[in-house]
Amino acid sequence: MAYSIKSLILSLSLAGIVLLAGCSGSPSSTAPPAAPTPAQTPSQPTSGQNPAPGTLPNRIDVIYFHVNQRCVTCLCFEQQVNHVIEAYFGDAINSGKLTYRVLNLQKAENTAIARKYGAVGSQLFINTVVKGVDHIEDIQDIWNWNCRNNKPGFDLKVRSVI
Repeated sequence: MAYSIKSLILSLSLAGIVLLAGCSGSPSSTAPPAAPTPAQTPSQPTSGQNPAPGTLPNRIDVIYFHVNQRCVTCLCFEQQVNHVIEAYFGDAINSGKLTYRVLNLQKAENTAIARKYGAVGSQLFINTVVKGVDHIEDIQDIWNWNCRNNKPGFDLKVRSVI
């Protein structure tokens, strides 16, 4: 009996840690395996073509990663980033100068890109691709921009980093 109670307590403790880590403001120490240095990783073309090195389009890739279990702040991040992209960057999206994706870290098809970016939880990344080279920036300050209580201020900060 004591063994099963200990197992139950351990299981509940681990579940609580996983839930807290999924919506924490700072990445956990259980990051995915190391990826190449993001600032020097050659970018992959998004159109399915294979242009010669140096001919890849210069662009900005905006990616918001999340996990299945999300807190109200994480949901606010996604909602407001979507709003900023739609309201202010439609022309850049249409021209290919900007790409935007929302990706669930817990889906197998997103594993490779999560590793490339070093994503471990709810995070916003801005990747400036210049001559086929990624310059990935993890926007950790998003946690300090008060998304839930100051949406206009949050939107302005998101616009400025993009």
